[in-house]
Amino acid sequence: MNPAEFDRMFAIEETHWWYKGRRALVRHALDTYAGDQRPLKILDVACATGMSFRFLADYGDVRGIDISEETIEYCGRRGIDRIVRSDAMFLPFADASFDVVLALDAFEHFDDDIGAMSETFRVLKPGGVLVCTVPAFMSLWSPHDDAYHHVRRYRRPILRSRLERVGYRTHRMSYSSMTLFPPVFLMRTLRRWQNKPVEDAESDFSVPFPWPIEKLAAGITKTEIALEKRVNLPVGVSLYGVLEKPSR
Repeated sequence: MNPAEFDRMFAIEETHWWYKGRRALVRHALDTYAGDQRPLKILDVACATGMSFRFLADYGDVRGIDISEETIEYCGRRGIDRIVRSDAMFLPFADASFDVVLALDAFEHFDDDIGAMSETFRVLKPGGVLVCTVPAFMSLWSPHDDAYHHVRRYRRPILRSRLERVGYRTHRMSYSSMTLFPPVFLMRTLRRWQNKPVEDAESDFSVPFPWPIEKLAAGITKTEIALEKRVNLPVGVSLYGVLEKPSR
């Protein structure tokens, strides 16, 4: 991730409608698929600025890993010290250590995404749950992806087949931000035409929008999240998956 994006994420992550929507989906996944036993042992892979430690503290013990020194510094600002600096390709935990693994916008960063998926599978207990999100559709590639150092964006069949190849069983896999797909596609097409060097690329969060537009986007997202909790959406800007490591 370009360094300026850490500052931007840290500043908006707690209140921005996109992050709030993603957190609502994660909590719904844990309430629905992670059973009633508490506390849970949760691992956040590529934990960024550590927001999961706040919004999942009531579910149990959260640990985080990230390879970035900047990430660990930002987590420290939140008073979080249960972070290990590590490569997600070689998780420093024993087999079957966690009830839940989060990979929230993580797999798209790895050249060998199947290797990273295999590691999350290894450290999950049998019956444990993986909750993941990834960006969707290469047609949406833009400076946003360059700024975040993405390697790819996914379609649902590809993400599902790769996760099931390493052993997961899929509970849910849905696109997210369906209604916003057309305006996001237009905006990202226009941003691609700017043709900025990768090192100068900025995320979509750097683009200022009038308050009424932000309010409308927040309302649409809230409505869609309520729908997505019940049905899989056919298209969207992101993908959301809930998968299980089979007990046998």
